Amino acid sequence: MNDIASPAPSRSSDLPPPRQTGRRPPASFFALGCHAPPEEIQSGGRRYRRRRVFKHDFFAATGLYEEVNPHPGAGGMENAQTPSARGIDSPATAGGQGQQVVLKIQRTYPLFGFPMQWLGRLAARHETAVFRRLQGIAGIPEFLGEFGPTGYLHAFVPGRDLGPAGQPDAAFFQALFELLTMIHARHVAYVDTNKRENILQGDDGRPHLIDFQISFIARRGARDNFAARWILRRLQAEDWYHYYKHKTRLAPQICTPADFQRAGNRSWYIRLHRRIAQPVIRWRRRFLARYNNPAPGRR
Repeated sequence: MNDIASPAPSRSSDLPPPRQTGRRPPASFFALGCHAPPEEIQSGGRRYRRRRVFKHDFFAATGLYEEVNPHPGAGGMENAQTPSARGIDSPATAGGQGQQVVLKIQRTYPLFGFPMQWLGRLAARHETAVFRRLQGIAGIPEFLGEFGPTGYLHAFVPGRDLGPAGQPDAAFFQALFELLTMIHARHVAYVDTNKRENILQGDDGRPHLIDFQISFIARRGARDNFAARWILRRLQAEDWYHYYKHKTRLAPQICTPADFQRAGNRSWYIRLHRRIAQPVIRWRRRFLARYNNPAPGRR
């Protein structure tokens, strides 16, 4: 799963200034080690070139790719040392511009010599299963296929992270309510609604959800066992807590007293999670502050 986001420390002493070491953290701290995501890939007979790396952390590397037209006689991608994607072909973006897609590669690099590709395979299998279950819901990016042993592609959604700058209004939060309702109806809990960067405010003004790495899916739906159905209900309730938290903080003028009450109803699960996770996050930040070079592929 992804690193857990938390509010920035309130005291500057919590995070010492980075030392000018000129070094990167150990390769084992990154999903692909010292390597960046591939420069070029192909899917559905199209070639794509990497434009930027969104994120490269312990668990996965995610990048934006744009379709490129091969030069006549270039012979396609035979010389590129990248696996091809086993996916579907989808139309290019409007206006004749190259289609933009997102490639996410789960962990392949060993952890201090211990093989970890098995974890990447499990994570990719889980996330693609959630993506496939949710296809057809407005606000879920189109799934474009698998990539190598631990990766997959999905359509790029232009927009911005949910935040005050986007001035989300009543229509946006109503659409987000409907989106979460449809996800829950397919026996999935999103789980990662606490992080605003996973809720996109699209250029179309509507909400879009990305990153299903830690989402929970009841694979047999309503026929699943009691434990799976209980966990699903518990995690779906947390989705709603974070929904009302974002709504009351970003658009308090549209909220009812009931909205504020739901936003203040923090469960024992949330309190326990924060008590355990936040010390780990602070330690990780202090450790990484010793280094001033970016993750592989980041500039």
